[in-house]
Amino acid sequence: MEIIMQNNTRLKLILILILCLAFKTQAQIDIKFMTFNIWHEGTSVSNGLIKIRDIIADVNPDIVGFQEINYNGVWTTKIINLLSAVGLIYHKGYAGGDISIISKFPISEPTLINYQANSIAGFKVDIFGSPIIVVCAHLDYMYSASYLPRGYNGGYPNWGMIDDGTGRPHPVTDINQILAYNLQSKRDEQISDFLNYAKTKTEPIILIGDFNEPSYLDWTANTVSMFDHHGLIIPWQNTRLLADSGYVDAYRSFFPNEVSNPGITWPSFAHGVGSTSWTPLADERDRIDYILYKGNNIKTKYVALVGPRESYSYDKLTTTFTSNENFIADTLEWPSDHKAVFATLNLPIVTNINEINSDDNFKFSLENNYPNPFNPTTQISYSIPKSELVSLKVYDVLGKEVAQLVNQFQNNGNYQVTFNANQLSSGVYFYQLKAGDFVSVKKMLLIR
Repeated sequence: MEIIMQNNTRLKLILILILCLAFKTQAQIDIKFMTFNIWHEGTSVSNGLIKIRDIIADVNPDIVGFQEINYNGVWTTKIINLLSAVGLIYHKGYAGGDISIISKFPISEPTLINYQANSIAGFKVDIFGSPIIVVCAHLDYMYSASYLPRGYNGGYPNWGMIDDGTGRPHPVTDINQILAYNLQSKRDEQISDFLNYAKTKTEPIILIGDFNEPSYLDWTANTVSMFDHHGLIIPWQNTRLLADSGYVDAYRSFFPNEVSNPGITWPSFAHGVGSTSWTPLADERDRIDYILYKGNNIKTKYVALVGPRESYSYDKLTTTFTSNENFIADTLEWPSDHKAVFATLNLPIVTNINEINSDDNFKFSLENNYPNPFNPTTQISYSIPKSELVSLKVYDVLGKEVAQLVNQFQNNGNYQVTFNANQLSSGVYFYQLKAGDFVSVKKMLLIR
C-alpha cells in the first residue's frame, strides 16, 4: 500500500511538471467572431438597435465587426452601452468610415486602411497578452457583377433589369465581360490596400466583413445550375486573391461542400419591411459576408449563420438549401438584409503566462488561488479600488469558458470567491478578472 501511495504521489508530481512545461511551450484558445452588416445602423426596421443588442447578447461573441454604421463612431458607443446594461462588457474600435468593431479584449492601433466607396479598418486586439490583428471590411457595392448572370445591372448604368425584349431578364454569360465589369468597382483596390497593410504585420490576421462579392469557392462546376448561375464557373477575383495570399475562408473550411452548405447571407428576410431582393425576377442568393484568417496554428472549430433561415428568391421567401446549415439566433426578430456570420476560431496564445495585466495600477489585484494544486475547491481573492462592473471567469487550456464566478457591479474592496471544480477533469485552468480596463489572468492546477 505504501509503495502504491508513493507511486501515486510521484505520478502527480510528474503530471504537475509535464503540465507546467506544456503550458510554457504551447496553448490555444477559442475566440468567437461575428461579422454583422446592420443595414444603416438598424434604422431600416422598427427598434433595430434593440434587435441588434438582443442578437449579440444571444450569440455572445468575443469580437464583432459591424458594417453600415453610417460614418461615425457614435452608434458603436450606443451598442456598447446597451450591451453593458445586460452584463456584456465590450471595448470599442473605430478608425473612421462606416465600420467598427467591439471586443471583450482590449483594442489599440485603429488604422483606416481604405476609405473609398465604403471602408476597411484594422485594429490590434490583445488576447491575454497575445495580440492579433482584426480587420473589418465593407467593400464597394457598385459594379456588383454577380447580378449580370441573373439578368440585372449591378449599379452601372443602373440597378435595373437587362430586358430580353419580352419583359424577362437577359443573363450575361460572357465570363470575361463579367470579370471586367467586376474590376470597375473599388473592391480590388480595397483588397490590395488591405494586403499591403497586412504585409506590415507579424500577428495572426482575422479579416471579417461584407465584401459585396461572391466567392470563387461557391461559383463552381457543382453549382452551375443553382441560384441562377446559368452554367457559369466564375473565379471571382478578390476571394481568389485572398486565397492565393494565404487567407482561409472559415465558412468554407468548415463546410467544404458548396452545394449542401451554400452559406447564403444575401438577401435575408428582415422583420417588418417586405422584400429585400434587388432582382425580383431572378434568384440572387449568395454568400457575400465572410470571416477569413491567416496565421500559424489557427483552426476553424465551428461556424454558423446568424439570423433567419429565410431568404428571397424571385422576390419570394424560401428556406431551400438551408437544411444542412448551422443557424443561431434564428428565432429572434432580424434587423438586416444580410445574415451575420459566426465562427469560433482556435488561436495560439503566448504560453508563459503567469499574470497578464492591461492596467499598471497596483491597487487592482488578482491573487494566486489557494490551495493550488487543488481538489475540488479553491479560493480566489481579488481587490478593486473603485466601483466597477466585475467579471471573474474560468477557462480550460483550449480557451473554453467553464465557469463564470462573478458578473456584477461591485464596490471597492477585497473579495474572495470559492471555485468548485467538482464537474471538471484534472488539468490546467485559467481564471480571468476584468474590472473596467483592468484585466488579469492566472493559472491553477486541478488534480483528482
